[in-house]
Amino acid sequence: MTVSSASLADTTGYIGIFGGGPIYKNANNNIKELSQSGFTEVIVWSVEVKANGDLNLNGEFPIVSNGAYIGNQTYPGFVSNLAALKTAGVKRITFSIGSSNVGDFQDIKALVNSTGAGGGTGTQSTLYRNFQALKQAIPSIDAIDLDDENSYDAASTVAFSVMLGKLGYHVMPDAYTNASYWKSVVTQINSQRAGTVDGVHLQAYAGGAGNSPCSGWDFGGVPVYPGIGDSSIGGDTVSSAQTKIAGWEGQCAITGAFLWLYDDVAGKTYNGKTLSAAYAGAIDAGLTP
Repeated sequence: MTVSSASLADTTGYIGIFGGGPIYKNANNNIKELSQSGFTEVIVWSVEVKANGDLNLNGEFPIVSNGAYIGNQTYPGFVSNLAALKTAGVKRITFSIGSSNVGDFQDIKALVNSTGAGGGTGTQSTLYRNFQALKQAIPSIDAIDLDDENSYDAASTVAFSVMLGKLGYHVMPDAYTNASYWKSVVTQINSQRAGTVDGVHLQAYAGGAGNSPCSGWDFGGVPVYPGIGDSSIGGDTVSSAQTKIAGWEGQCAITGAFLWLYDDVAGKTYNGKTLSAAYAGAIDAGLTP
């Protein structure tokens, strides 16, 4: 039996894409485009964790407050749109916390370490109640991506991640530097709750340019999915994306990869298809042994 290149990649890892505002703005067009693109992981970026534990997307879309989902007040179709991606064949919906902005993981640390009401990671804690409300409101979310680029506090990150695992989320670190830190964190999380971390997003663009999933980023059996930037940020063209992914696949048999950023490619075309589909196809072809 002949197995298509798509099914080869789709059964092993994830072909991911990060997306910000376009995931919930102009959603009718963008959700349809993503559904038909071939990406198998959609990473919703970026969740902000406030000092009081409230969750917000990009400072413009409040989603959880005081243990209750409130996202329908701003974008009532958000939950059903994410569910539609799953129906269309997206295997993983991931929510990404943080990025280069300072505050999110500092707030998480303070909440984890607080001994007052709502502190810690127990079932009555603010973090637990808010991420439980998120999971209950949007059961299509599979994983939380940890894009910590400035806090690097192992104890609170491990405690927070183990809590997420108990709530039914997988956890995916999103690293661009500080490899020894991330390796230690992954080991600690999975030693406390096996299988919680089941993949690592490795930035190999912008601040992570020069990173390779084949060198210096061994997580002891946890797969590493490298990310490339699109051409609008000086990253890869569709053609060079395939070449780069294929090089990594040939060197260390990566099983997945991702693209940064849907916001740059939404609505654009390439050789008679959407640019998002072209990048997904290039990644998929590169992953094919």
